[in-house]
Amino acid sequence: MISREFNQKYFGPGSITLMVAGILFLCQPWISFLHAWSVLVMLIGLIGFNISVHIPPPEQLVDEDDTGPVSISKTVAAGGGHD
Repeated sequence: MISREFNQKYFGPGSITLMVAGILFLCQPWISFLHAWSVLVMLIGLIGFNISVHIPPPEQLVDEDDTGPVSISKTVAAGGGHD
């Protein structure tokens, strides 16, 4: 299974790179091997991108000390508000 960190850092951008590479392979006329395999490269990139966007991002751990006061009265008493 692909970890969330690996997905966000490598798998998603790699899939986008494959899609762009497939488009470039399709548009260039000089190397027939790249032109012949361009649709497959784009398809692999598209499938990888669809998998990548359905994996949720890594969860951010919230430090409870940084959340601040919870109640309105504590916030107003602490001087927090609109200035």
